Amino acid sequence: MSVLIIRGLEKHFGALEVLRGLDLAIEAGEKVGVVGRNGGGKTTMMRIAAGIEPPERGELTVPRGTRVGYVAQRPEFEPGVRAFEYVEHGLDEVKTLLAEAKDLESHLAEYEGEALERAVERFGRVTEQIDLLDGWNAERQAEVVLDGIGLSRELWEREARTLSGGEKARVAMARELVRRPDLLMLDEPTNHLDLEGIEWLENYLREYRGALMLISHDRRMLDRVVTVIVELEWGQLRRYPGNYNKYVDLRQERFASELRAWEIQRDKIRKEQQFIKKHMGSQRTSEAKGRQKRLQRVERLERPYDDVRKPILRLTQVERSGETIVSCEDLSIGHGANVLAKGLELRIARGDRIALVGPNGAGKTTLMRTLCEKKAPLAGEVKKGHKAEVGYFDQESGDLDPAATPFTTMRKDWPTATDEEIRSHLALFLFRGDDVDAEIGRLSGGERARVALARLIGSKPTWLALDEPTNHLDLAARTALEEMLSGFPGAMLCISHDREFMDNLCNKVWELGPKGFREFRGNYSEYRAAIEAERAAEVDRRAAAAAKASKPQPAPPKPEQARKSKPAPQPAPKPQQAAAAPAKAAKNQPKNQGGQRVRNPYLFEKLEKEIMALEEEKERLTREMQSEEVYRDHEALVERQYRLAEIERDLEEKNETWANWS
Repeated sequence: MSVLIIRGLEKHFGALEVLRGLDLAIEAGEKVGVVGRNGGGKTTMMRIAAGIEPPERGELTVPRGTRVGYVAQRPEFEPGVRAFEYVEHGLDEVKTLLAEAKDLESHLAEYEGEALERAVERFGRVTEQIDLLDGWNAERQAEVVLDGIGLSRELWEREARTLSGGEKARVAMARELVRRPDLLMLDEPTNHLDLEGIEWLENYLREYRGALMLISHDRRMLDRVVTVIVELEWGQLRRYPGNYNKYVDLRQERFASELRAWEIQRDKIRKEQQFIKKHMGSQRTSEAKGRQKRLQRVERLERPYDDVRKPILRLTQVERSGETIVSCEDLSIGHGANVLAKGLELRIARGDRIALVGPNGAGKTTLMRTLCEKKAPLAGEVKKGHKAEVGYFDQESGDLDPAATPFTTMRKDWPTATDEEIRSHLALFLFRGDDVDAEIGRLSGGERARVALARLIGSKPTWLALDEPTNHLDLAARTALEEMLSGFPGAMLCISHDREFMDNLCNKVWELGPKGFREFRGNYSEYRAAIEAERAAEVDRRAAAAAKASKPQPAPPKPEQARKSKPAPQPAPKPQQAAAAPAKAAKNQPKNQGGQRVRNPYLFEKLEKEIMALEEEKERLTREMQSEEVYRDHEALVERQYRLAEIERDLEEKNETWANWS
């Protein structure tokens, strides 16, 4: 069953035709990735599909009862709404269903005949919907999702509209994730997440049972999550089965096939035209006229295009630097009294391709700016190597003058260059015609990033420091940037959330986080494998410790008993043994450890049953923690560890009460 059907969708912005005759159908449970160049209409199409913008022409069909969720890149919030409160409202439907299920269950015994059948049928539908929404775990869903996407707990009680842009986006996404709509629409959801948050979201979406429509430039997420790719180019959609890698292969095959068909038709038409021109007015005029009529009825194929508007990035020749690019000892970084990291000893050598990773707020950008001498260290010294000239890319393009234009910006950097040289250089970054004279303050994020890259390449650096260079770049521009950087002969230090980018370019990983600084050899995937191995080893260690702790330990003899030569008295019965003993007559009422009859046999027996239940749950949790399925699932393992600690605390209290009962 389709959850969304679009037919003949059209949209214009002034004279610009953004969408022309789009057709799209998304089936229940289908995961669709939307790709295309920046400014091509992807967000516009999604906003229309979500019912936020009206189409100019076309039909939009959403089946009755279908729940649609949409997360914009820049969400807005009402005044006074706290972040956690906003996310919890996503569970309103689940809470209503849970209340209805509880009410139905409690009144089932009161119904008879047809009324009972209707109540049972309704109860089944309600519980089925609760299962679909994972409603039985509703109490902790908001916390799990907020922790997963990396929103700091101290922000949960903040007014949502006072948060930063990235924090707002995470709150809005958390609400839709806990709500679990039938069709979830996400527009660039990874833009404001750190690497841990991206991988958590990726795993969440892979297990998501509803339909998904995802606009993303994260190639790895498109590879691992989606089952269909739709490409939006020149206002029209093309559908490809499979993930992103499959799409790339199929797209090239389609282009080659369409180009071959176009060339065959072109050559055939050319030969027919030559025949008609040659024989018109000759003895074969009637044949020529017949061919002319047939040629006029031929439907002409359009010449296919491939990867339009892809920037062509070429590095100029750079001077060779010394073996050591940058080094530092006992370095401390931060802002005033806020020390983010201290005691750092770092070295960047020629040929190093380093990915700098860590959670948001750990100090990655501060460390990079300090190494580039854009910011003074709190302590220590940064030493530059021989001929070490850095090319620094700022993720916010903050050093660009918003009142300037791409042309005047390059003119300032290249005062001796001719106008033709500057325009030719900017054309490589897709700035042509009037684009070179547009105000930078009016450009999109992707266009500003291309201006910054144009400046970077023109500066002839011996090493590069790149802070989120792929942000705002579409897939074609990211590919071009990778191709350019793969041929750069100098060192490179980059901060990126694009895992494919780091895998293809980096040979070393620096991790900066709450536990300090660590260095790993290898690319990002190898780094993640090492981290997962560490976590698995820690899980095994904790599971072994928990198993050892769960084994019953013999009670040590009392000092006075040890001194006696008589045989040691029998140990007191365990609570579960006492609870399992059959009930006797009144003269054999339950006794406490001191042998006295208890005052309230009913409460005493209830206490023993509670102890037995806790012991059984403890044994079950211990078995589960030793299973491969759980100890490889970090979240499931941590949840069981928390519960095990609660059980052990409760057991200690109840055993003490049982032993001292009177």
